[in-house]
Amino acid sequence: MHRVILVALLLAGCAKTPTPDTYRNPTAPISSIALFDPARIAGEWREVASFRQAGPCLICQARFTTNAEGLALQSVAGTARLVPSGPGRLAVQGLPGDLSEPWWVLWVDADYRTLVIGTPSGRFGAVLDRGRIGPDRMKAATEILDWAGYDTARLRPAQM
Repeated sequence: MHRVILVALLLAGCAKTPTPDTYRNPTAPISSIALFDPARIAGEWREVASFRQAGPCLICQARFTTNAEGLALQSVAGTARLVPSGPGRLAVQGLPGDLSEPWWVLWVDADYRTLVIGTPSGRFGAVLDRGRIGPDRMKAATEILDWAGYDTARLRPAQM
C-alpha cells in the first residue's frame, strides 16, 4: 500500500504547472465549445475577470459584430475570424501581445450571457458577460477554467 501512495505522490510531483508567463498547465485537456454559434455572441460584452499581471482589466469591454469576414471586435480594435480547425476557435488580429494568439471559446451559457475564452498556451484567459454576472454562472466559468488547466487562484476580477 505504501508503494502505491509513493508512486501517486511521485506522479503528482511530475505534473506540469503553469509557468510565470502562463496561467495554464499545458498538459491539461482543453477544447473549444462544439456547439458554438458565432451569430449569438454579437453585441456588447464586458470583462468580469481575467488572467493579467496588472491593471483594472485586460479586455475591459468588447463589441462583437458579424461581417463578411466573420467577427469584428470593435472596442479592442481588432478583428476575429473563425478558423476551420474547430468550432469556437477564433484567429484574432490587430491586438497587442498575448491577446493576438488564437482565442478558443471554452464555454458559453445556454442563453449566451456569459462567455469564457482562453488560449491553448495559457497566456490569456477571460470571463466576459453581457451584464451583471450571477454567482452560478461565475462558478461555472471558474470550473471550466479549472478543468482546462488554468490556475484559477490567479484569476482576477475586473475593476471598472
